[in-house]
Amino acid sequence: MTLIVALCTSAAGLIASPVSANAGPWDGVTAWETAFIERIVDGDTMIVRDEVTGAQSRIRLLGINAPEIDTTQHGGKCGGWQAKDVLTNLIPVGTKVRLLSADRSSTGKNNRPQRVVLAVNPQTGEFDQDIAWAMAERGWGVWFTQAKEASMSALYRAVIAGAQQRGVGIWNRALCGTVEQPDAKLELRIARGPVGSAPTDEWVVVRNTGASAVDLTDWTLRDAGNQGWFTFPAGSVLQPGDYRVVHTGVGTPGLPKPQDLYANTKVRLYPDPGTGTALVGDGAYLLDRYGNFRFWREYPCTVDCVEDPLRGQVVIEDMSLGKKKGAKRVRTQWIRLLNRGTSSQCLDGFRIQTQDRWFRPEPGTCLAPGTTWTLHVGTGLADGANAYWGLTQPAFYNTGTVALVSDRDQVIGKRAW
Repeated sequence: MTLIVALCTSAAGLIASPVSANAGPWDGVTAWETAFIERIVDGDTMIVRDEVTGAQSRIRLLGINAPEIDTTQHGGKCGGWQAKDVLTNLIPVGTKVRLLSADRSSTGKNNRPQRVVLAVNPQTGEFDQDIAWAMAERGWGVWFTQAKEASMSALYRAVIAGAQQRGVGIWNRALCGTVEQPDAKLELRIARGPVGSAPTDEWVVVRNTGASAVDLTDWTLRDAGNQGWFTFPAGSVLQPGDYRVVHTGVGTPGLPKPQDLYANTKVRLYPDPGTGTALVGDGAYLLDRYGNFRFWREYPCTVDCVEDPLRGQVVIEDMSLGKKKGAKRVRTQWIRLLNRGTSSQCLDGFRIQTQDRWFRPEPGTCLAPGTTWTLHVGTGLADGANAYWGLTQPAFYNTGTVALVSDRDQVIGKRAW
């Protein structure tokens, strides 16, 4: 296991005056209980018994979501039993652990307390071995955040990225069966709706960026949690450049466009990352019919993320603040993007943002090299080179900024006046 942080161990059991862990990203994280492991349920859940009160609790790890094992209530997922075995080896029955959280009332599904779990390091005698971190390092969980418990989430995001690069654990694309269509090249983009929008107003675009057709029949698209799962129907063949748009909400497949599909989920899946210091986000994951993780897209972008390929390629070429006032000004406001690169670039999941207003280009909006795309603030008839926001009030005022923002909240281009 990897050393994460050393905590004071002077208090034990259910702590009346909680011990605060004040070390960098652990600021505000508080040690609530010490307990002993009684049983490992799966790769992110365990039964513990409090050292002081003797109370038994079912604890859910913060920071990751491990694959499910098969039970009488649901089927298992690829890697579920392996993840359980790894967690069992990390904290066998009888292991003493310390349980931490920013909020003592943090609970998840079935009212399970959600905690950071720290085990004792036999070399130091301190509770300084983060079990979720250890699981993530070995590749046995996707990144899973919650707003009020996100102070450590950047740690888990970084270590999961390393596991993805190494192809270990669930990131081994041959973990649960033969790698079918090994040359497939697919890109995922997440289009989030503004806060408060309907589930149909968020979607994931799956685009074939390779040179050969890819059959997605029985492949699964999911988020980091277990709320949104969508299985592609028979005949879901993507030719090079083709795409599908999987909306979170309820709808009729093929409407309003042939590429539209619906997960029929009644709640939004992808939270707004906000502007706080803690890292909150999610991901879209594409699994083949054996359950292997093949492609994914996570947001937001972190300080050391790979630069988006559209940066420097698609630029804000020009814009108009409009003429006169009222409706006339609305009709004469626009912003124009230019692809100055050498290859076609698609705006899937991207948005144009000014103040608190968003406009998201329709899926399939792509710019060939040297071409432009213009967003008009007013109303009109859209075509491949022009889109209309449909506003009745100006979007741009005497001073302000407008930005082209990726689905990972990376600013690709910006203009101020």
